[in-house]
Amino acid sequence: MTKNELQQSLKDFISGKRVYFLWSGGDDSNLLMKIILDFNLYKECNLTVVTVPFPQHVYSEMKIEKCTHYLSELGIDFKLLYTKKEISQDINYTDTCPTCKIIRREKFLEYYLPQKKDGDTILTGHNLSDLMSYYVEQCIIQLELHNISSSNRFLEISNKFLRTYDAGNGLYIHRPLLDFSENEIHSFFIENVHSQIQILSQKCIWSAQRKRLLQEYFVKANIISSFGHVKNLFEKNFGIPSLDEFRNISFETYLV
Repeated sequence: MTKNELQQSLKDFISGKRVYFLWSGGDDSNLLMKIILDFNLYKECNLTVVTVPFPQHVYSEMKIEKCTHYLSELGIDFKLLYTKKEISQDINYTDTCPTCKIIRREKFLEYYLPQKKDGDTILTGHNLSDLMSYYVEQCIIQLELHNISSSNRFLEISNKFLRTYDAGNGLYIHRPLLDFSENEIHSFFIENVHSQIQILSQKCIWSAQRKRLLQEYFVKANIISSFGHVKNLFEKNFGIPSLDEFRNISFETYLV
């Protein structure tokens, strides 16, 4: 999928809908933001951009202020959801990313659920490198536990292999970047920098978490794959659960 095909596909999916874009400020979500801005896709839908600046030390208040002003001038609704929660500095690396995601998720839901409507679309920046690391993570867990198919973590990961998840009542969680590796996203964004939408000041200190390390190894190795290939590997080795199985746990699990 080319960048033009991506913008057309995204335009077709979001046109006329109420859309919540969960924007973390990393390369993947920044590319998605750039496409939304460059192709004026925010004019095609009722868009709300939502950022939970957590952990707070990696976000620059100066950059956030600049970004807020820029998006406001474009008429884009930008919600900054701050939380007072913290992650202990001595937490086990294995638990850091899941804990951070849970805190971000809880803050988003606190804002979103009171106004949730049928037909909403939620955009996230999951990409091909994410899927590759999720697949290897499941292989490791399989070796460790021998039975993973009933765990919430397995349901959360396997759901990411669906480009669009129908959470029921017309609510969709859409991941437009599943055809793009981290290398492709990074190189494209660096070559086409959009300085007005930079909000992160540094990398997260929890980058040694297992899933993050796996992703980094794939990026450094420059392994060539595709969404279809990785999804096929996952289906052959683990199987993607049915919608009924997914819906045994709340859709919130799949947001980030």
